[in-house]
Amino acid sequence: MPKPYPTLPEGTRIYAVGDIHGRLDLLETMGKAIESDLKKRPIADPVTVFLGDYIDRGPDSQGVIDFLVDNHHRTPRQICLKGNHEASLLEFLEDAGTLYHWEDLGGMETLLSYGLSHHDLMGSAGAESVQTIFRENFSKLHETFFRSLELYYKRGDYLFVHAGIRPEVALEEQSEDELMWIRGPFLNYEKSFGLFVVHGHTPVEHIDRRTNRLDVDTEAYASGQLTCAVLEGSEMQYITATTDGWELFNFIPTHK
Repeated sequence: MPKPYPTLPEGTRIYAVGDIHGRLDLLETMGKAIESDLKKRPIADPVTVFLGDYIDRGPDSQGVIDFLVDNHHRTPRQICLKGNHEASLLEFLEDAGTLYHWEDLGGMETLLSYGLSHHDLMGSAGAESVQTIFRENFSKLHETFFRSLELYYKRGDYLFVHAGIRPEVALEEQSEDELMWIRGPFLNYEKSFGLFVVHGHTPVEHIDRRTNRLDVDTEAYASGQLTCAVLEGSEMQYITATTDGWELFNFIPTHK
């Protein structure tokens, strides 16, 4: 049977933030929300886990990465995981031929945020030209950030990962692609994964808690709502950040 109440070590609180997708405005609001919560409820070991998909689709991917890089050494400790969209950017840096696949995922918005023009993207120069301009505009600091992203983070009874895991496969044997892309086999699995999985990648209208996992991807770029699970001991809360501000909720609906 799945463990009904996953727990964290005493003195630890984890803020797990869902897919941002270029919404710097919502990320800034979420940052203020976490800071405010910590002032009201100080704790010895606060950790913020960003679950990946920082870029694409939304209007300010470069601003989001600036925010994450600037906050990397601040309190609370920050852990950034790798999503499939970050993987697509890194693939494009190596292989210009992947441009059109990346653009299908919303990569054009990221390229525009890094200073490329519509003329650069729509011209006849081709993918190699776009790659050359992007490499010139993409700072080494940002590239280092992308290449340092972790695939997952474990703490207490929790596993944090972008997309999910393949059921009944040891964590060390999971493929990188599945950790960033998996859906059906993971989402449809109702038994215990051994650890309670907190993930993004699959958009949901509201934060979605199941007996074995928690989905916090509320499609921020389109919905205007960025969501963060707040985990401490055996308790779960969540924060929603919108253009109007933020709110901390004590109840997460449970679905069977």
